[in-house]
Amino acid sequence: MPSLVSPLTRMALMLYCLAPLFAGTVAAPAQTISEINKANGFHEMLMSIGPGFTAAVKSAPGMPPQKVQDALAAAMEGAFDPEKMEAAIEARMADRLSAKDLSELASFYASPLGKQVTALEIQASSPQAREAKKIEGAKILGELPSKDPARLALYRKMMDDISAVDTGEAVGLNMGYAMLSEMLGAAGKPLPDDQVMALLRKQTEGLRRDIDNDAMESAAYIYRDMSMADLKLYEAFLASPAGSRYYDQMQVALGAVMTDEARSFGHRFFVALGYRKA
Repeated sequence: MPSLVSPLTRMALMLYCLAPLFAGTVAAPAQTISEINKANGFHEMLMSIGPGFTAAVKSAPGMPPQKVQDALAAAMEGAFDPEKMEAAIEARMADRLSAKDLSELASFYASPLGKQVTALEIQASSPQAREAKKIEGAKILGELPSKDPARLALYRKMMDDISAVDTGEAVGLNMGYAMLSEMLGAAGKPLPDDQVMALLRKQTEGLRRDIDNDAMESAAYIYRDMSMADLKLYEAFLASPAGSRYYDQMQVALGAVMTDEARSFGHRFFVALGYRKA
């Protein structure tokens, strides 16, 4: 059991990191939460979660037995459905932002800077670019302390503006807890909450560091050709009242919905393994 739970839990935790931290599609005028989420690439990000999880399973060291692979495939049917998650997230975000907030968000995503940012994010989000982003992002990030400390500090400020690391860690642990609790219960080995969390934290040592590294490497790669002037304007948007409220509400809603999906996935996975009935 531990040899199986550990990699699955780790994958659940890293799901949040697989999702882009920022937008990723062509911006368009938007005045509702649904339109905002479509304008800034949130919709496409949700569509990438299921395939990203499947890819993480396939690339995990020590491929699991065929029975486990088959169970994972069965459990993934209907898991992290983008349309369902999007509807749930929008319901949670309903009435959380004012008309003024929505108007300001729409104006940014339809602006030349908003279009520039989203175009860069589109280029970096393709499957072909993912490996380059990891390799080149790490290289660029490693050179910034000596070559351009001001840009490095700005990237850090952007991550702080949207609470990328704190939110990623919290969402990851919540998802991991939901999945691990479901699996342990299904296997007839339930544990008290404090023991589940202790096991979870032991399995995920270094998670916060990994999230931070991924976030900074992505920023270093995606925005490498943007001018400092434009980066400062983008950072100002992220830190603005409308930008802050949007990311705060979006991340809370996303975390809750992904936690529910992780719990559901854990249940279906153990059903598929034969531990319990559907």
